[in-house]
Amino acid sequence: MGTKHKILEDFYDEWFMLIALHCNLEDHALAYVLNSRLKTRFKRSKQDVDIEENLAFPMFEWFDEKTDSNWSLFPNGVFGDSNVSMTGLFKDMPSSAKHHLVPEYKEVDYFIKIDQEVSDTLVKSIQEIPTVMTAYMVDCEKLNSKNNLIF
Repeated sequence: MGTKHKILEDFYDEWFMLIALHCNLEDHALAYVLNSRLKTRFKRSKQDVDIEENLAFPMFEWFDEKTDSNWSLFPNGVFGDSNVSMTGLFKDMPSSAKHHLVPEYKEVDYFIKIDQEVSDTLVKSIQEIPTVMTAYMVDCEKLNSKNNLIF
């Protein structure tokens, strides 16, 4: 087994902006719509964001050369194996549960993480997309699960 390295929170503090999106589209369809409307170029990342052994979040990435910034689009929730022990008739059946990357915002479907300051016009442009119910900025300083977003 390999050595685990931990980055102390006071040693490394990555700054980024986070936009929450409420949307019923599949992740690839949302990336397509954002690329069409915002002129971004999100592409599916070769590596998922692995939080636990059997829990991976798909990610779409884009590097904006004009502003020299990285953009990431990822779902907040995925279904994975559950540790809940079942009893009765279904005790031998595998169970699954929805796991959230940012548990404080369980109702959010997707996040866009940008490592540079963005204007409010970006959020307004996302809100104007018919398939997006709403979009808003998240205060990253108040997140308890901020370390989940360092990737």
